[in-house]
Amino acid sequence: MKEKGDLRRLALQHERALNTFVREAWGQIPEERETKLKSLKAWGFDLLTGLRDGRDSIFVAEAGQHKVGETYEEEGERFEVRRVIEDLKGAKLRIRVELEDRRGVIRAYHRSAEGDDTLLFTLPAGELLLAYFRKRGFGKLVEAFHSSGLTTEFIQSRGQEGRAYAFDDLPAKWRRALKEAQNMLHDRVGVGRFSLVYFGPNKDGDDRYIVTWLLPTIHLFDLDVAEHLEKLLAALD
Repeated sequence: MKEKGDLRRLALQHERALNTFVREAWGQIPEERETKLKSLKAWGFDLLTGLRDGRDSIFVAEAGQHKVGETYEEEGERFEVRRVIEDLKGAKLRIRVELEDRRGVIRAYHRSAEGDDTLLFTLPAGELLLAYFRKRGFGKLVEAFHSSGLTTEFIQSRGQEGRAYAFDDLPAKWRRALKEAQNMLHDRVGVGRFSLVYFGPNKDGDDRYIVTWLLPTIHLFDLDVAEHLEKLLAALD
């Protein structure tokens, strides 16, 4: 009996390998991008000017946490808030993702109109992404988040595994998911991978499946990209 069960598991595993469908587009994984300063608000930060250990400086804090005139200490430095900035003419925000201590790290720089960079913060990419997703109400991205380095992986699964469906047997909804994934990769991000294995409905009619996305971490800080991915994941339920 055990031998029969092992053979059945191997057959199902083989069938799943053959019927896991992939869409991907590859090139150089982007590590840096410029964006508008207002993106800080979307990620949950205020941009502040004032004194940093007695020197004129520009820095960030969690949105709404500090007011003009307030003095506070953080990681051994003393800050005095002089102004909460909504925008700076000609200024940009430069963000860069790097691998450090075996995980993705985000560094954000304020770039002045003169081209000078000031480091605003250094945070684990996963920590910043999850805080940003929660702030925007992207529950599917929070739930599916798996790991983050130069790329970020999302895994969404429902129900127990079983016999994987061949492509010709996929319902229209799942063929459409493959097409939308292809459009996402080619039209919005240019680099990444999507995979789908579909096991059909359970006895209650609910779909059983595993979907994975692997996308450049830097692109997920584009609100339009993150929002579109949230909608694609939500559409599978």
